[in-house]
Amino acid sequence: MFRVFFLWLMVFSGVILTSAQSNPETLQLLDKAYKSLYENPDNAFQILQNIDENKESELIKQRVKIILSRAYNFKGEYAKSIEQSIDKNLNENRNDNNSLYADYALAQQYQSLRLYKQSIRISQNLADKASKIKSQNYPENLMAYIYQLNASNLMVQKKLKEAEENLKQSNALLKDSDEDFLISIENQIYQTFIYITQNQIDKAENIVNEIEAKLNKSPQYIFLRAFNLDNLGRIYFLKKDYARSAEHLNKALELIQNSSYDPLKNRIYDDLSKNYLALKNDELYQKYYSIYKEQADKLDQNKKEALRNLIKLNEQYETKRLENSHNNFVSNILIISVACLIGILAVIFISISEKRKAKSIQKQIDFYSKQQNFIKKIDENKTVVESKVGKIDPDISKKTPLISKEKEADILSRLEEFEKSEKFLNRDMSLAVLAGQLETNTKYLSEVINKYKEKNYNNYINELRINYIAYLLKTDSAYLNYKVSYLAEKAGFSSHSAFTTVFKSVTGISPNTYIQQLTQNKQ
Repeated sequence: MFRVFFLWLMVFSGVILTSAQSNPETLQLLDKAYKSLYENPDNAFQILQNIDENKESELIKQRVKIILSRAYNFKGEYAKSIEQSIDKNLNENRNDNNSLYADYALAQQYQSLRLYKQSIRISQNLADKASKIKSQNYPENLMAYIYQLNASNLMVQKKLKEAEENLKQSNALLKDSDEDFLISIENQIYQTFIYITQNQIDKAENIVNEIEAKLNKSPQYIFLRAFNLDNLGRIYFLKKDYARSAEHLNKALELIQNSSYDPLKNRIYDDLSKNYLALKNDELYQKYYSIYKEQADKLDQNKKEALRNLIKLNEQYETKRLENSHNNFVSNILIISVACLIGILAVIFISISEKRKAKSIQKQIDFYSKQQNFIKKIDENKTVVESKVGKIDPDISKKTPLISKEKEADILSRLEEFEKSEKFLNRDMSLAVLAGQLETNTKYLSEVINKYKEKNYNNYINELRINYIAYLLKTDSAYLNYKVSYLAEKAGFSSHSAFTTVFKSVTGISPNTYIQQLTQNKQ
């Protein structure tokens, strides 16, 4: 149940990153705005209004945007966060000095939208550049943030030892500033998630208590205090001490009730509903589950809008890049024409060279045109599937293959890794989103699923979800007490009826019948 919560925390990490060449008053405002993220994100907007960006360097502008982006993420306004942090990232003329900040922000945005492959690629590249960053007089806490980001991505890949090593490298760069104190607390929270993943509950509880003792000396950081109390509540839930778990969760909710930390509140609502369900308090379960469901729908809608904006911005960048490439090609053709005056041999040589460039550019254009299908499908609520399901054309070997054997094998390997994860439980997991995570396009992915899984995408993803829920019901008796509506939500279905229909089509019986059979067997 803790599988993706460390990723969620990463969305809210802020970064100021000091510079000796910056105005001291500006740095004080940046420091104050950063700390306000953990006190009340709305205050950050007011503080940053006092900075005249027109008089500041490009790096200061980058830092302002990063703090604004994090403030919107705290509030659950992911689309506005994208608008703040990504525009500079898509400027191909950016220099090396500010590209580091921009790449860091872009990796965080990819992670917040669950595009982990893209985030991992950037964060690992940044971590590899850590030694160069230091030589370029970048602040050490920037490097600490990069190691922290890379650690969270390694946790997604279940490379827990490497993640711990990155957290140690991050901690080693911290000093005694307020910002470094907050980074250290976040690193401890990541370590808590690692211990929970390893089922070392006692170690996780010790760290949570240590964090609480530190934060009691800085009570203004209500976000981290509430987050830590929520983690403590989750630990007691795993210990099946539901009453004590609910006590800590209510304390966490009380801390931030009047603040705009909507994603954190929703996380707590979800945890409270599960506790009251376990305590068989149906009234409070219904109350908190209803609030959680309503808020989750709003946050999911905002994430979808943010994803559309991100794809649109990348599309604009790709279009501009291809236009520049084409213009360069035209310029080269003109150069060839002038070179023809030199001699026939020179003309032939240059023409051959330019034809090769033309083919290369055409390949880029063809590739980009194929990506338009991916972009359009993000806006669709449902994936259009073929009417013929689970059948392979017996003459498929006679047809011209749409995908190379190497690419086909690569996609199939990535699909197998996907099946080992729990990402298919994501309600937003469409064919287009999965294609983006597997770094391919919808056409190739659909072809591989139809050919090797012998079913279309919808049947494939639904069968994974049903098998997962059936496994939980069989191995964890607690799930036998949950309502079918909760199981549907857990499995990533949009409604109780859709879940029931698919469950019966996969298993041959309804969810209630299946639960009754398991209950009787256990008795």
